[in-house]
Amino acid sequence: MTALLIIAIVLISETVLGFLFSIIAQVFYKKTTIDFKSLFKGFIERMFLMIFLFHNLAPALTFFSALKLATRLKHDEPAGQGNRFNDYYLIGNLVSVTIALFYVYLLNNTKSIDAILKLL
Repeated sequence: MTALLIIAIVLISETVLGFLFSIIAQVFYKKTTIDFKSLFKGFIERMFLMIFLFHNLAPALTFFSALKLATRLKHDEPAGQGNRFNDYYLIGNLVSVTIALFYVYLLNNTKSIDAILKLL
């Protein structure tokens, strides 16, 4: 039962995150469509972090950070945009890592969650 609950929480939170990131992209970049490719990449990143952190492989955070930095080194901000991309990128990564840590917390505490559910 707990596994189904965790899967449901992950699916619901990923759906909510998708809408939130789409809204933020509209504010920062005036996009009018949902970028499913970016949403999927974010989901994969969070699952990568969740799997490695769940197995106590914290160096994966360093690898993840280096990989993300390497993919963004050549990005040039259009004139007059300031640091919008960097802000959007930083906030997105912080939220992704936080959500992955939340998933790991849920996975690590399934027995406690199961006990609470039995009381209800």
